[in-house]
Amino acid sequence: MTAPAPETRATGTSVIAEVRDLRVHFQSKAGRVHAVDGVSFDIRDGETLGLVGETGCGKSVTARSFLRLVPMPPGVQAGGQILFRPHAMCDACGGHGCATCHHTGRAPVACPVCNGTGCATCEMTGEETIDLLALGEKQIREIRGNRIAMIFQDPGKALNPALSVRDQVGEVFVEHRMDELLERSGLDGESGTMRRLLERRVAYRSRLFEKLAFALPPLRGKAKALARGLDGMVEEALADTQIPNPAKVMDRYPHELSGGMRQRVMISQALACNPDLLIADEPTTALDVTVQARIIELIRELQERTKTSVLYISHDLSLVRRVCDRVAVMYAGQIAEISDADGLFADPQHPYTKGLLGAIPSSSHERGALAAIDGTVPELIDPEPGCRFATRCTFATEVCASADPVLSGGADHQVACFIHHAGIDGADMPSFDRRTS
Repeated sequence: MTAPAPETRATGTSVIAEVRDLRVHFQSKAGRVHAVDGVSFDIRDGETLGLVGETGCGKSVTARSFLRLVPMPPGVQAGGQILFRPHAMCDACGGHGCATCHHTGRAPVACPVCNGTGCATCEMTGEETIDLLALGEKQIREIRGNRIAMIFQDPGKALNPALSVRDQVGEVFVEHRMDELLERSGLDGESGTMRRLLERRVAYRSRLFEKLAFALPPLRGKAKALARGLDGMVEEALADTQIPNPAKVMDRYPHELSGGMRQRVMISQALACNPDLLIADEPTTALDVTVQARIIELIRELQERTKTSVLYISHDLSLVRRVCDRVAVMYAGQIAEISDADGLFADPQHPYTKGLLGAIPSSSHERGALAAIDGTVPELIDPEPGCRFATRCTFATEVCASADPVLSGGADHQVACFIHHAGIDGADMPSFDRRTS
């Protein structure tokens, strides 16, 4: 059953994930590193949210926290919540899109406690609400790769070199789509005991006597039917990412594929179960420019077809401008500014955002030295109160060095900067224009 979708003030679409005051620290010999320190943002259904910032600002740690992939220790979950609201096919339109689901074909799943009427568990939203940071290991495993999936930076490191493409993509179906696999193989009517034997067989968990049993008829025929069904599902997943001759690629190992092909395999793996949320952690960093363009276009096409929400992590502002609906700018473990993409690039409010945009090379500017933000990123080991950009900001006030700014503003554009609350005219803010000196 799906629940009526509560609307956000800005777009009328429902929120699929909400990060609240997330704090992830790392214990070191020198002290505690505040890698992510009070991060808050939401991801709306069907949108692409860009999370941008320079290396070390906490983007990847934030993303990995969704799936609880930050190693603990040395990591420390110091506080916060990540609320996830699963979606399902809209009952009203059968997935075709209607006014009820805002033409996405998907709607939030009703809260199992109150059946969609609203209660304390779902914070009166009527939607199933899951705090990802409070789940046990078994529960989070049911979500990883199923409702929330991730594309990692370097497919060469993320894919297992000892397993074939068939094994790695097929593992997702075995883990999360066993019912569909058995039905496709014509084995959905088997007894409970036989079903468990088949599940262990396809997951390579069979005991010795079970392996011997599957070598003999009639179990041998069932094992072959199961293997054919799995091969068909893997082949379709690979074909969806435009991999040529997927039946042949299935038998290959990662080292036998090009970088672009490896990334397509990883995308196939991530989208195999049609997740509600896809986290793309700089998915084109390890690829050359021409392959980057194809991979980005592929992700966009698949998102439009599946209506999956995307958290896109990058340090490439020009790329983010092309693919994202909204953008959150991160600096030193905190969100500096968040806005719709057009608004952010047309009218950046935070001095750090202005500095980032001013440093982008452009043919429209005079030849000369690139603009640069003075200073260096602050030390994040047990930081003192105050804006973390204050020592580099040419427009800092006294309050910037003693208090932490908070995100404020309208629903469409929020910024964490005292400049906007100290009676200072926005036109007087530093422009970070290109200088030729």
